Amino acid sequence: MFSVSIAAARLGVCTKTIRRWDKQGLIECYRTPGNHRRIPLREIARIKHGTTHEKVLPAHPAVYARVSSHRQKAAGDLARQVEELCHHCPTSPRVFKDVGSGLNMQRRGLWRLLTEAKKGTITSVYITHRDRLARFGTELVEYILTIFGVTVHRLYETEDKTPQEEIVSDLMAIIASFSGRVYGLRGALLRSRRTNQ
Repeated sequence: MFSVSIAAARLGVCTKTIRRWDKQGLIECYRTPGNHRRIPLREIARIKHGTTHEKVLPAHPAVYARVSSHRQKAAGDLARQVEELCHHCPTSPRVFKDVGSGLNMQRRGLWRLLTEAKKGTITSVYITHRDRLARFGTELVEYILTIFGVTVHRLYETEDKTPQEEIVSDLMAIIASFSGRVYGLRGALLRSRRTNQ
């Protein structure tokens, strides 16, 4: 949380502008017991990267769940993950979910989560494990969320692994992902051959 003067300096505006935005509902401010305004980092990030001409949308916690395959979804793994995450949220969360590899960064649920974080409509995100966000680059995704003022809560911390164990785990994830892609392409080729016959 930042004072009006620090927020104004970060945004390149004067303190009167911050106060006016607060009165107009264009920026989310909290009041201290001494009635001083405090502006959260996510609001500063939202204004820097977004627009100040929209009314402030209420911010909620969020949950993000991901499974790697439709088979896991059909087995109920995705629903169980969402249920467990919602159980740990203090209030009713927004739910973002995906079915797809953690190596694939083109996941709708993840992009919607990042977009909402940028808008400032999310205060925190709950995940079961770190690798639910991404197999690689998790630190980057978490950093981006932090820049937007979103706190990431992991229900289960990853067990400590030796560097060798981490490399083996990463290689296995890469092999599994590429194997899935090869089998998917092979299946598509076989289906197209059947329809052409």
